[in-house]
Amino acid sequence: MTELRRTGLVTYLLSNRAFVAPAVERAVETLGLSGRRRLLDAGTGAGGGLVALARAAGPDSEVLGVDLNPDVLSLARTHAEEEGVADRVRLRAGDLLATLDEATGSGVAFDAIWGSDVVWPGNFEDPAAVVAAMAGALAPDGVLGLFTSNYYQSMFLPGHARLQRALRTASELNWGLPGGGERHYDRHVHWMVAAGLRDIRVQVFPRVAFPVDDDPTARPYLERVVWPELLEAARSRGAEAGLGDEDIRLLGTLLTPGGQGYVLDDPGYYLVHPTLLVTGRR
Repeated sequence: MTELRRTGLVTYLLSNRAFVAPAVERAVETLGLSGRRRLLDAGTGAGGGLVALARAAGPDSEVLGVDLNPDVLSLARTHAEEEGVADRVRLRAGDLLATLDEATGSGVAFDAIWGSDVVWPGNFEDPAAVVAAMAGALAPDGVLGLFTSNYYQSMFLPGHARLQRALRTASELNWGLPGGGERHYDRHVHWMVAAGLRDIRVQVFPRVAFPVDDDPTARPYLERVVWPELLEAARSRGAEAGLGDEDIRLLGTLLTPGGQGYVLDDPGYYLVHPTLLVTGRR
């Protein structure tokens, strides 16, 4: 990984982790992890879920954080150390499916598996098969929690509904995401049902920022993560999503920090992120 790409990824991971952290904490608390000893954080990234899981499960637990990208594991390790749970976590660079197959084949299953924004068609050709493998790697009565920031259902531009809809489509096109069907990113419940899990639940943990600067994590998240992604999508795929040249110029004005008309300088601006947790038991 080049230093430029690594710097961009680190900025994204840390800004996203800080913003989503309160929702992750609340979501993990609902899993009932006390007394569960062996946990998996699938696609641990910067370790936001890793720390929350270790806290919720308690001092006798071990949380294995797995990520395909070895360059990000230092972020997770540092976060666990800073939060005082490093003795409860173990990190591995590797393929998630191989880790799940290993647990299933060895008979040493997981009491809980957590995946945050990892099981979706941008990462896996067959997300349903990944969820089935997760279910198979659970111990009896083990719990699977699939958390998503629900990015494409968020309100980033209140008062600009048409632009927001078109931006969502442009972003989906830019990522090569399906517009519907069995692989669509909204189908976590369907994948759990197909995997044979029981007691399936859907919960929403909203992240709301208003006034935006009352939340110290909101502006960095928007300016370092969201606006660059949306502007790049608008410029590269906006025409296919129904955005005209004037629309794209307006988006440049709305989403450029420091400019006249910058959306975060509007005293009525607010952000709503309806993060979602889907859970099931084996």
